[in-house]
Amino acid sequence: MTTDLVALWATPDDPERLEADCPSARMPLVGSVPGLKNAIASKALDGPYCRMAELMFDDAGALGAAMTSDEGTALLADSGRPQETYGTKLDVLIVEEQQSG
Repeated sequence: MTTDLVALWATPDDPERLEADCPSARMPLVGSVPGLKNAIASKALDGPYCRMAELMFDDAGALGAAMTSDEGTALLADSGRPQETYGTKLDVLIVEEQQSG
Protein backbone atom coordinates (compact mmCIF):
# COMPACT_ATOMS: atom_id res chain seq x y z
CA MET A 1 0.00 0.00 0.00
CA THR A 2 1.19 3.48 -0.82
CA THR A 3 2.18 5.55 2.21
CA ASP A 4 1.86 9.33 2.03
CA LEU A 5 3.17 12.21 4.05
CA VAL A 6 0.52 14.94 4.14
CA ALA A 7 1.58 18.43 5.26
CA LEU A 8 -1.10 20.99 6.12
CA TRP A 9 -0.20 24.64 6.66
CA ALA A 10 -2.66 26.71 8.70
CA THR A 11 -3.72 30.05 7.24
CA PRO A 12 -1.37 32.76 8.59
CA ASP A 13 -2.21 36.43 9.16
CA ASP A 14 -0.71 37.32 5.75
CA PRO A 15 -1.42 34.36 3.44
CA GLU A 16 -0.26 36.24 0.32
CA ARG A 17 3.33 36.35 1.60
CA LEU A 18 3.28 32.62 2.32
CA GLU A 19 1.69 31.91 -1.05
CA ALA A 20 4.40 33.86 -2.88
CA ASP A 21 7.13 31.87 -1.14
CA CYS A 22 6.12 28.29 -0.50
CA PRO A 23 5.52 26.60 -3.84
CA SER A 24 8.60 28.04 -5.54
CA ALA A 25 10.90 27.54 -2.56
CA ARG A 26 9.78 24.09 -1.43
CA MET A 27 9.04 22.13 -4.61
CA PRO A 28 12.71 21.86 -5.65
CA LEU A 29 13.45 20.40 -2.20
CA VAL A 30 10.51 18.00 -2.54
CA GLY A 31 11.62 16.89 -6.00
CA SER A 32 15.06 15.93 -4.71
CA VAL A 33 13.75 13.43 -2.11
CA PRO A 34 14.76 9.87 -3.07
CA GLY A 35 12.06 7.25 -3.50
CA LEU A 36 9.31 9.82 -4.05
CA LYS A 37 6.64 8.40 -6.39
CA ASN A 38 4.61 11.57 -6.75
CA ALA A 39 4.01 14.90 -5.05
CA ILE A 40 0.99 17.18 -5.14
CA ALA A 41 0.92 20.74 -3.81
CA SER A 42 -2.53 22.25 -3.32
CA LYS A 43 -3.91 25.65 -2.38
CA ALA A 44 -6.96 25.48 -0.10
CA LEU A 45 -10.05 27.38 -1.16
CA ASP A 46 -11.50 27.54 2.35
CA GLY A 47 -11.14 26.12 5.83
CA PRO A 48 -8.41 26.45 8.45
CA TYR A 49 -5.55 25.51 6.09
CA CYS A 50 -4.12 27.51 3.21
CA ARG A 51 -1.78 24.91 1.72
CA MET A 52 -1.44 21.15 1.52
CA ALA A 53 1.36 18.98 0.20
CA GLU A 54 1.09 15.25 -0.34
CA LEU A 55 4.28 13.21 -0.83
CA MET A 56 3.68 9.64 -2.01
CA PHE A 57 5.94 6.64 -1.42
CA ASP A 58 5.70 2.92 -2.16
CA ASP A 59 5.38 2.05 1.54
CA ALA A 60 6.26 3.17 5.05
CA GLY A 61 9.83 1.87 4.72
CA ALA A 62 10.42 3.99 1.60
CA LEU A 63 8.99 7.05 3.34
CA GLY A 64 11.22 6.48 6.37
CA ALA A 65 14.32 6.03 4.23
CA ALA A 66 13.47 9.14 2.23
CA MET A 67 12.97 11.34 5.29
CA THR A 68 16.27 10.22 6.84
CA SER A 69 18.24 10.84 3.63
CA ASP A 70 20.21 14.08 3.24
CA GLU A 71 17.50 15.44 0.93
CA GLY A 72 14.69 14.45 3.29
CA THR A 73 16.53 15.97 6.24
CA ALA A 74 16.92 19.23 4.29
CA LEU A 75 13.20 19.24 3.46
CA LEU A 76 12.23 18.62 7.08
CA ALA A 77 14.62 21.33 8.28
CA ASP A 78 13.05 23.81 5.85
CA SER A 79 9.57 23.00 7.19
CA GLY A 80 10.21 25.31 10.14
CA ARG A 81 11.00 28.29 7.92
CA PRO A 82 7.38 29.06 6.87
CA GLN A 83 6.29 28.71 10.49
CA GLU A 84 8.93 31.14 11.73
CA THR A 85 8.68 33.56 8.81
CA TYR A 86 4.92 33.71 8.24
CA GLY A 87 3.43 32.56 11.55
CA THR A 88 1.74 29.51 10.08
CA LYS A 89 1.34 26.21 11.88
CA LEU A 90 2.30 22.94 10.22
CA ASP A 91 0.37 19.73 10.84
CA VAL A 92 1.76 16.49 9.39
CA LEU A 93 -0.06 13.21 8.87
CA ILE A 94 1.30 9.88 7.68
CA VAL A 95 -1.46 8.00 5.87
CA GLU A 96 -1.79 4.68 4.11
CA GLU A 97 -3.87 4.73 0.95
CA GLN A 98 -6.68 2.21 0.92
CA GLN A 99 -8.43 0.93 -2.17
CA SER A 100 -12.18 0.47 -2.17
CA GLY A 101 -13.88 -2.60 -3.55
